[in-house]
Amino acid sequence: MSLSKESEDFLGNLRIYLISSGKNEQEVDEIVGELEDHLVETEKRGKSVAEVTGLTPRQYMNQISAEMPIDYRSIFKYIVMVLMGAFSFIVLGDALSGDLTYSLFVLIGYPLVMIGFLFCTAAIFKYVSSHPVSKAREWALFSILGGIPILFFTGLLFLGQTVEAPTILIGGIGRICALILAIAVIIGVSIWSKTWIMIILAILLNGPELLIQQSSFSEETKLILTGVSLPVFVGGYVVLLILKEKKKEKQSRPVM
Repeated sequence: MSLSKESEDFLGNLRIYLISSGKNEQEVDEIVGELEDHLVETEKRGKSVAEVTGLTPRQYMNQISAEMPIDYRSIFKYIVMVLMGAFSFIVLGDALSGDLTYSLFVLIGYPLVMIGFLFCTAAIFKYVSSHPVSKAREWALFSILGGIPILFFTGLLFLGQTVEAPTILIGGIGRICALILAIAVIIGVSIWSKTWIMIILAILLNGPELLIQQSSFSEETKLILTGVSLPVFVGGYVVLLILKEKKKEKQSRPVM
């Protein structure tokens, strides 16, 4: 017997809530797996999730979370991997364009913004998974979340150009080494996370721009094409991922 849509949503939200709370992923999978087996048996007797847990979804999530220790080692590992991945994207683009110049504001501000972004992301995932949120509000929250680091990064770049601060310039062999290191980190993070997303995004973010810059178009045309290619290629890839996920979800639903 397959689980009801209510139970599937509850288990998915529970997993997101616990991982966003800094719990060990393996332990989370074990708890969710045990609860899933329990729900399968109880649904055969006509019981709902609320009858099984005896609490509201939010209360149950809080209770389970309070009983589990925080996995600080995993949190540190994810922060390091995200920071390395983010910096690799920045360095890769800068190395390809030949502008590896970083002010003190950027070197200090970027890691702080990224760490803050990670904790804000975890907080929003916890909120969305434990509260009845409409799709419109959910999209609004994640849109705001995605826009915040862009604003901060833009502010840091502006600050670095207007306020004098120590600057690091990497050129020559250093630029080549930085390019190789950035590519190696992106590949390494992709292997660690078992996904091609970072590699594909790195190609989509930098590939079209390189081809456009090598073309014989005027500088104005190159600028327009570069500005258009980024949202078209990256946006198209995101849409494909969403459609693929929806298709997978549709195929996984039991036929009545």
